[in-house]
Amino acid sequence: MSISITFYGAAQGVTGSRHVLDVDGTKILFDCGMFQGRRQESRERNSAFPIDPKTIYNMVLTHAHIDHSGALPILIREGFEGHIYCTRATADLAKIMLRDSGNIQERDAEHLNKKRKSHARKEGKKTPKNLVEPIYTVKDAEACDSFFFPVSYDQEFDVAPGITVQLTDQGHIIGSASAHVTIKRPGKKDVRVVFSGDLGRPNMPILRDPVPYPPCEYILTESTYGDRLHEPIGDMEAQLVEVLKETKKRGGRLIIPAFSVGRTQNIIYFLQSIFSRGEIEPIPTYVDSPLSKKATKVYFNHPECFDKETLAFLKKEDEDRMSNFHYVESVDESKALNDMPNPMIIITSSGMCEAGRILHHLKRTVEDPKNVICIVGYMAEHTLGRRIRKKEKNIRIFGQEYELNAGVVTMNGFSAHGDQAGIIHSLEHLKDTLKKVILIHGEETQSLPLKEKLEDEGHKNVEIAKLFSTIVLED
Repeated sequence: MSISITFYGAAQGVTGSRHVLDVDGTKILFDCGMFQGRRQESRERNSAFPIDPKTIYNMVLTHAHIDHSGALPILIREGFEGHIYCTRATADLAKIMLRDSGNIQERDAEHLNKKRKSHARKEGKKTPKNLVEPIYTVKDAEACDSFFFPVSYDQEFDVAPGITVQLTDQGHIIGSASAHVTIKRPGKKDVRVVFSGDLGRPNMPILRDPVPYPPCEYILTESTYGDRLHEPIGDMEAQLVEVLKETKKRGGRLIIPAFSVGRTQNIIYFLQSIFSRGEIEPIPTYVDSPLSKKATKVYFNHPECFDKETLAFLKKEDEDRMSNFHYVESVDESKALNDMPNPMIIITSSGMCEAGRILHHLKRTVEDPKNVICIVGYMAEHTLGRRIRKKEKNIRIFGQEYELNAGVVTMNGFSAHGDQAGIIHSLEHLKDTLKKVILIHGEETQSLPLKEKLEDEGHKNVEIAKLFSTIVLED
């Protein structure tokens, strides 16, 4: 029996997770994410699926973040006919996130085309023929709904003849899971393969801790923060307090680019905790992301993913202690923030500063030294977020150059990804059964140090997946 895995994304990088397990010609796709990075390169890689979707028997979605789910409309538009297996919370989140992504694709295409037409008019030329088409539309996103096949945590299900899968909680975002695959071989020992999805962190607010992986022979583990350790949660809160004080002192606004699902809820949790303790006078806080509000409603429907204390916190949003937090929904409300007095906090998507309302806020923020931009999550290579994090002198937004004069603070401690120690700990109990550890979802600067550390810890066969390569597990 031939068993192999081919990596079509999140190999030597952190976006576009797409891994195909091939068992004697039966192909199972694990995750189907969008690429983020250089605009033209991303468009080319996102516009078409790298293999014929009709050849994929079924797929498993570990969680709803766009770098894991965002290419589903393309997969289905090009002919995929199987099920999308995932947890119930992931199905609910993915439906709203894909619609939001489709809307962003449409609006970005509209904005770019408007600029091209305007430029042509100024040059006295005809309307250009090569107008930008959205990568996919809201209608394409809606077409995904009927393909979702929700399952419960720990429920074993058949994903193909002779291949079963079980999803366990990863504590990364609501509904996130690792996928435990069992491949049955007549007359031989079963082969067990684990796809980590994104590993969460223990002791973080809102979500339960990640569940340990069961025994397996092969594991694909993320390596996003494989080269570093996160700050302790207490230090993280103290650092946030200092950022808030600095924002007040400057008399400007604090811009926090944050993923609408998971990161935004955690930021709100920490801000509310700081304000309620009286460490600093509350600052008006605006969550400028309709998706964040919809995602929070999904949280209410899935209390199985977090503890009672967190559920009580979320349900009391409308009480006085939460009156400082305002959800912004319409475009007009978002624009109105520009005329409101400072100081203020604006939490807005997208996390890597590549699309959506964050771009409009940044272009009005980056050149004013009174303002502060707080980076609270991973910024992939070649994204605007990475350039801001690196404090490049000049950055481009919507094709126009701006000076980066605003303060920039990076707080990786808010990350929902496990750090180097967390990844190593998650694999410690598997040393006796593992034949190979495969590192995915990490740039080489993260994967190489993790590989070396795992080998120092006694793991004998650690390999870094290469983009578009195939690793044979069993002949």
